[in-house]
Amino acid sequence: MKTRKLFRATLLSLLTVSALVLYTFTYLSGSSAQGVKGTNPAGGLTAPAPPRVTPDPIAAQALSALQNATGGRIVSHVSRETGVYDFVRADGATAVLSADNPLTAPEARARGFLSQHGALVGLSAVERSYLGGQTVSGQTTASGLKINRVSTDALQNTHVKFDQTYKGVKVFGAQLAVHMNARGITAVNGSFVPGIKLSTTPKVTAAKAGQIAIAAASKGPDASLKVAKTELAVYRLGLLEGYKGRSVLAYAVEVAGPRTREQVWVNAQTGNVINQISLHADALNRIVYSPSYDPANPESNVVRREGDIVAPPPAVPTDNLYHYTGHSYNIFKSAFGRDSYDGLGITMRTVLLANDQCPNAYWNGAATNYCPDFDKDDIVAHEWGHAYTQFTHDLIYSYQSGALNESYSDIFGETIDLNNGVDGTGGLDNTQPTVYTEENGQYVPSGGGVRWRVGEDVQGLSQPAALGILRDMAFPEAFGDPSSVTSAEYHCDASDGGGVHVNSGVPNKAFTLLVDGGTHNGQTVAAIGFTRALHIYYRAMTVYQVSSTNFPQHEQALLASCTDLVGAPLNNFSTSLATGTPSGQVITAATCEQVKTAAAAVEMNTPPAQCNFQKILNPDTPVECSGSNTIFSEDWETGNNGWTLDNQGVTADWPGTDWALKSDLPANLDGSAHSGTAAFAINPKVGEPNGGTCTPGGDVSGQFWMDSPEITIPAGASDLKLSFEHYVQTELEFDGGNVKISVNGGAFTLVPQDQYVFNAPNDALSTTADGNTNPKAGEMAWNGANEGELTGSWGTTVVNLANLTSPGDKIKVRFDFGQDGCNGNLGWLVDNVRLYSCPVFEAPTLSVGSDYGDPDKDGRFTLNWTRPASATGPDTIQESTSCGPVFTDDAETMLVTGDNSKWAGSEQWTSQPNPGDSSTAYYVPDGALQNESLTMKNAVAIPAGASSTLTFTTRQGLEDGFDFGKVEVSSDGGTNFVEVASYTGPEGALLPTDVFEGTRSVNLSQFAGQSVKVRFRMTSDAFNVGQQAGWYVDNIAITASNFQTVVSGVTGTSHTFTNKPDGNFCYRVGTAYTVGPELASSPFSNVVNINVANVACLTNVAASSSGATATASSTSTSRNYAPSGAIDGDRAGANWENGGGWNDGTRDVYPDWLQVNLQGSKRVRQINVYTLQNEFRSPQEPTPLMTANLYGLLDFEVQYEDGTGNWVTVPGGNITGNTLVMRTILLADEVTTTKIRVLVTNAREHFSRIVEVEAIGCDAQP
Repeated sequence: MKTRKLFRATLLSLLTVSALVLYTFTYLSGSSAQGVKGTNPAGGLTAPAPPRVTPDPIAAQALSALQNATGGRIVSHVSRETGVYDFVRADGATAVLSADNPLTAPEARARGFLSQHGALVGLSAVERSYLGGQTVSGQTTASGLKINRVSTDALQNTHVKFDQTYKGVKVFGAQLAVHMNARGITAVNGSFVPGIKLSTTPKVTAAKAGQIAIAAASKGPDASLKVAKTELAVYRLGLLEGYKGRSVLAYAVEVAGPRTREQVWVNAQTGNVINQISLHADALNRIVYSPSYDPANPESNVVRREGDIVAPPPAVPTDNLYHYTGHSYNIFKSAFGRDSYDGLGITMRTVLLANDQCPNAYWNGAATNYCPDFDKDDIVAHEWGHAYTQFTHDLIYSYQSGALNESYSDIFGETIDLNNGVDGTGGLDNTQPTVYTEENGQYVPSGGGVRWRVGEDVQGLSQPAALGILRDMAFPEAFGDPSSVTSAEYHCDASDGGGVHVNSGVPNKAFTLLVDGGTHNGQTVAAIGFTRALHIYYRAMTVYQVSSTNFPQHEQALLASCTDLVGAPLNNFSTSLATGTPSGQVITAATCEQVKTAAAAVEMNTPPAQCNFQKILNPDTPVECSGSNTIFSEDWETGNNGWTLDNQGVTADWPGTDWALKSDLPANLDGSAHSGTAAFAINPKVGEPNGGTCTPGGDVSGQFWMDSPEITIPAGASDLKLSFEHYVQTELEFDGGNVKISVNGGAFTLVPQDQYVFNAPNDALSTTADGNTNPKAGEMAWNGANEGELTGSWGTTVVNLANLTSPGDKIKVRFDFGQDGCNGNLGWLVDNVRLYSCPVFEAPTLSVGSDYGDPDKDGRFTLNWTRPASATGPDTIQESTSCGPVFTDDAETMLVTGDNSKWAGSEQWTSQPNPGDSSTAYYVPDGALQNESLTMKNAVAIPAGASSTLTFTTRQGLEDGFDFGKVEVSSDGGTNFVEVASYTGPEGALLPTDVFEGTRSVNLSQFAGQSVKVRFRMTSDAFNVGQQAGWYVDNIAITASNFQTVVSGVTGTSHTFTNKPDGNFCYRVGTAYTVGPELASSPFSNVVNINVANVACLTNVAASSSGATATASSTSTSRNYAPSGAIDGDRAGANWENGGGWNDGTRDVYPDWLQVNLQGSKRVRQINVYTLQNEFRSPQEPTPLMTANLYGLLDFEVQYEDGTGNWVTVPGGNITGNTLVMRTILLADEVTTTKIRVLVTNAREHFSRIVEVEAIGCDAQP
């Protein structure tokens, strides 16, 4: 077993799904959560508003048509994964989306609605036409809808659920539900995958897919697996993970064994494993078995059955399981009338385990199973919750749908725990949540009760009850679970099924807020109690939610369910009686407001942007240098061409694997074919040839490589680069490849990480100490697959060889791949290798002409430059309005307990002499630290449109692959941070002398236009403490520039600017060189700074205070809307209707105009037009982005009189479809005039309304 660093991951794989003890192991090994000491920190800062998703245009058009037909009474939600609507419902108890004939069969009603309005959810015109009665042809690319079930609920509403199919093949996770009552169609929701275009003829056989699935599931102690079921389906990548992906044909292979029940998804064309989903959702007719349950012999091992006299709980485990199973049955039967988990009275079978699967608890599709000490009420009910889930919304056990699966089980488990009158050993106070104290980065219970604590009574494994907590629904962060989507604890990667246990904290927190009330994330929720909450959640799970429901769709399901239940009678729930009784409670509109607020508090509709799933290889390859010269290239289209192959194994089992040529290549990211031949390092799975067996005698640990022919670097070659395309898909952390070079016959050495220009090796392979038997253990290598996926993708890597070799050298390039003892994942493909040189071009030298004064007074100045002798031009001038650094810190101000004037941090951060250069640096040691951070006190503004970079010098010695120095950025004042860089090592670092020294550079351009705080954060484990140098950070700077080309095609070597407004400007010049038939760009010149302070020509010459007057085409007489009000200096319109602006007097008649007569001839360089604000009775000072969509101008022209009586529209002055309060027109060339006017051709709300007109300039030259 691979242990130590993978301990958590190993447990996640062994203790599958709802194995509640999993969190005893994981979270008692060290929580990284932080909080307020001595409190239950359930509050927080205000939740950020979720970003809007732009719907598909056709779907948006369909919604608009439906809104017009219904008067706009519609609530809708757009899927981030597909871009179409995943929830559309009528807003109101009596409202419908479409009236129809209630006597028509429900399925026909549903199909009729979708045939007319199916574009809402992504159905194409062809797909909608088939719903009218045609049969979907197996040859068409249209999807079909197959009936799943029709049901009628207690409110007498009917629900029709469809499964999406494509050419007769089911589309995994894609279901639509249409809801209706006697008045018509009330809602449609679910996930429909639009635009599928693929072949449904697999290249991989079902038998082969079964072998692949067994290999994927078998790495570990359980190798006795069998294929239980294989089904061909369409799998939409990203549907569960939360990103827009593509559709592939795949096999769903159910693999089962004594310890395992998994659904493995295998690409039917390539054999790649796409996803692995656990089916262990780790039940009045009761049977209790021990030590096992055999479905083929259901009468064996029975120890309790319905009707037996059984001691009340707490009692012996078999009696407890019997009673708590009854509590689970009763709560669903009494409250909702549901007879057992299938609704048809199926026997509820429970097993008390006594075998090697312990410690564990799980639902396996036929029975709930419990190890000793897991016979606790909340755990028993939790597992039965999985059974009820399977037979209702059947939530897929992966990512957010899987987290909801877990949350529903927690909800029903704690509902029984808190209401059945049975107190366990974990605590007696079920009225108060636990209070925690934060000690050394962990939360320790210090007071309060045990309300909402899951598994608090578990005491096995020598754990006292106070530490045996598995989850806390009221305060998820106590055990490293998130209470909101943007929480730092939100789980992003593929482990734990995409965070099914961890991320359940989000919906768990929402339920506790609804039941008990409270304030969280700036949102205050009033309590609605258990009865109302349970009825809302149960209706959501049985009516609206589908198998792929995610958090945003769950929010919509809760809101729709609440609306449906307004005024409906609600039964009490009981754990002791199966008979329902009226509760007397009702749900009101106010109740639904609390549901909405609770969802907002946990950010249910906010995407987990921090996950930022990335491809293992960035597909955005930088542009190659101009004028490059190819020295060597290889595409393997004609064979190996002099490349030599070799290999070596670790044991006698090594099969002698070598690189091979492969022409059946994975597709490009856009789905297009990657044609030709590539070199292939196979990384075989268990069961494949040379794939190992994970058993003695099957150890295929080894490495194999291919070396290029000898390449001579020609004389005069400069700026050498090596590039190659490759596809990476290997076993994460254990198998991978990298590049080495040999110079002049010397040993092959690994290319250093800092010599990669683009797409460097992504991570270090696990070390030998971690159980990795790969000979390349510990090396930096390309390994794993794309984040959020199990597959890879093509990308290009660029290496800088200029520092590794010189002209005249003879070099060889080696592609080296290594693997451990078994179970790979496709391998490494390499194609289109190229070694080339880039010419080194000299930059121009830029200076300022003699007409410039510092500052410049008239906005006129000249730039001069010297073009290098061999440059031919033409030249380009670029301008930036952001110049120089926006933040600097040389770290010379000492940190006192982690604090100085610029930074606030933990006490572990101190000021220390940097051993590398003796200057003072900020320093944090390496070892046994969790989340030790140093954060900017004051936010720094990054100018809009700016290219921004964070740089800092560093001396870094961290345990390679296990301890990390992270750079993180917050754009919301420090509430949430995103990681922008992470550093470890250097490679193999074990000693204090193993360090990286140099300058780090981090691109911050994504934060342009925002104010940011930077945070340096150290995370390290408890191994090799004190053996590394730690992390020194010095000379921190943030620079920002927004250079844009302002003049191009310049053939001379000077340029004069005129009419520049006040401000600071930076300029640089680039020239061109003629290289053969191409023009190659030089680097840019030095930067010069220009400061313009043209005070004399910055007057508002259109103001009445400057002598201007105003006239208009007409004026409304209903209020004081005189034209003079539009030049009175009041931009906001504070006195609108009382002299504060102009309103024309001709309703819906255009054009209208407002004319400003200037006092004499004026030079005008800028004109500002301000229209009426939405909130005009309480106006604000206008800003450039303030919107006006109620009363403002729509279409207008800004004009000046040219001196001959003609009106001329100024450049940029023809405005259409305006939505802004403030429109600014900057004139590149100022105009000289005596009059300006605004000519209005369309406006909102019948009239033209102008609050103010400004003309910035000065008197014309005589």
